[in-house]
Amino acid sequence: MLQHLGTPHADSRFSEAYLIRNITEAANCRPHEVWEALWGLVGDGLIYLDPAGQGSGTDNWQWRLSATGIQAISGGTWEPRDPEGYLKRLRRHSPKIDSVAIRYLSEALSAFNARCYLATSVMLGVASERVVEGLARAVLDRRGDAAKRLRQALENPRASQLARFTEMRKQLEPIRSELPEGLADIVTLDAVADLLRVTRNEAGHPSDADIDEDTAYTHLQMAARYIQKMTDLQDHLRSSAGT
Repeated sequence: MLQHLGTPHADSRFSEAYLIRNITEAANCRPHEVWEALWGLVGDGLIYLDPAGQGSGTDNWQWRLSATGIQAISGGTWEPRDPEGYLKRLRRHSPKIDSVAIRYLSEALSAFNARCYLATSVMLGVASERVVEGLARAVLDRRGDAAKRLRQALENPRASQLARFTEMRKQLEPIRSELPEGLADIVTLDAVADLLRVTRNEAGHPSDADIDEDTAYTHLQMAARYIQKMTDLQDHLRSSAGT
């Protein structure tokens, strides 16, 4: 819907005979569903109604993208203010991203767009942990007896996710040169470690820590990229281990 409103010369008039009918026919849905979606976007601050000099007659008022809405459709692939597009691309990724991680990412996006930034970070932390745990088990399978301390960390329910991640990273070092370029770069691994620290150690426990909009926005953009990369790395390790 945002993309439609951002299309040059698209008919965005308020009356049901115009925008509502066009979207109803294109999406094969009911008019009330379109109305609900439009007013939801208004609530999110992404669109607004422009009287367009029409006075009291509302038929030719125009639905317009707000400044935030324009940013959402032009901000690149990973735009948290466009949760549908964000999740659609993740679901299309091959190899397939863990469905539980995507569920929590969806919750993180919902919280972000409701301006609940602490909740965004907590949900993002859970999604991250899910993907990191899958990767850690793939590393364990690949390294076998050499990864004794990683096995202990994974089997210890009291071990923190950051501790498990640290052990996993240590086990990646001896095989880094064998990995495809870019799959285990230091920048990505440090980004994961930092995100786990912030989302789980700070936002996830009662404290005076605060997560503002810009921080939550950046974390969501980072997460999409590194979750794809961690999933790719997990798939590579399992394939090369023959499991």
